[in-house]
Amino acid sequence: MRRRDTLRAGGSTVLLALAGCLGGDGGSAEPESDDPSPPWSRDGAVYHPGHLRGMSMLDSARRGRRMVALTYTYTERFWTVSGRRTTRVGVESEYNAIHLMASVWDAQRGTVLPVDSGLSVTVLQDGEQLRAPVALWPMLSQRMGFHFGDNIRFPEQGEYTLRVDIGETTVRRPDGSETRYDQGGPLEFDFGFQRVTRNRIPVSKNFDARGERTAVAPMEMGAMPLSVAPSAEALPGRVVGAGTSGDAEFVVTAAERERGTYLTVSPRTPYNRFVLPLMSLSMGVDRAGTTVFEGPLPARVGPDRRYHYGAVVDGFEPGDKLSVSVDAPPQAARHAGYETAFLEMPDVTMTV
Repeated sequence: MRRRDTLRAGGSTVLLALAGCLGGDGGSAEPESDDPSPPWSRDGAVYHPGHLRGMSMLDSARRGRRMVALTYTYTERFWTVSGRRTTRVGVESEYNAIHLMASVWDAQRGTVLPVDSGLSVTVLQDGEQLRAPVALWPMLSQRMGFHFGDNIRFPEQGEYTLRVDIGETTVRRPDGSETRYDQGGPLEFDFGFQRVTRNRIPVSKNFDARGERTAVAPMEMGAMPLSVAPSAEALPGRVVGAGTSGDAEFVVTAAERERGTYLTVSPRTPYNRFVLPLMSLSMGVDRAGTTVFEGPLPARVGPDRRYHYGAVVDGFEPGDKLSVSVDAPPQAARHAGYETAFLEMPDVTMTV
């Protein structure tokens, strides 16, 4: 399956649309330099970065029930996460490089699939593979929410093919069933890399807001969905509690079923309400000094709850004390503005 590169056909339209929402005329002849060092007073919280970069859409393609869309921008600094430690990945060279981003979602339900099965990209030229496949990092950014991405370098300007392998994906539903997206195989996207085209991507600088306790507004992506969590009122069931940890917001709801009560724990970023994937959560329920539930909260995906963590319990009574433990924070790399948040995450406690 192949998709023609929109940079040659209609890429300018995409760039103009992005310029309208980001500011800047996109006329730079040289690549924009990396965002300056983050503010020192981040204090483990979400903050407003100083540079806002637009992006250009390559194309989207479908494989079975999964849709994949590729976008790109200038090379980006980001931080990978291992446990609760972060490692900064700097920009080695901007000259013949881009930051490539891939989004994957369920074509029928429109649900972003932030799963840990992985996604890789191979760069080819004239049918010849130039280097080993690059495994893209699962990432969080304030403009896109969850996606896969990495900095990709090319030998020179020219025509390339980006072969994307999305492998197999298994998603657990709230009822415990599984949906297996097993129609693997690569998707190929043609890409004409030209520095002047990349350098027209608009960049907005706002150093006055840099470091403020807020976030950049999500980007309008048209038909491509973003990983936004439902509002507390939109989640199925009744809200039994809410709290914060590591600057993340947690909403807990309970929905009655024939066999027990389905507990939904929905962590999300502040300001933009993006889901926080790839966490390890567990919960305890105390009733008058007696533990009535204790166990893990597996990640699940549903059309109404989106990506969340859930389990079936016997039910709740007024006065029950709930404690959500973050055994591992989101194991997703972070773009600027998120790199110190969602790491040190104490228990979230609430009373029904």
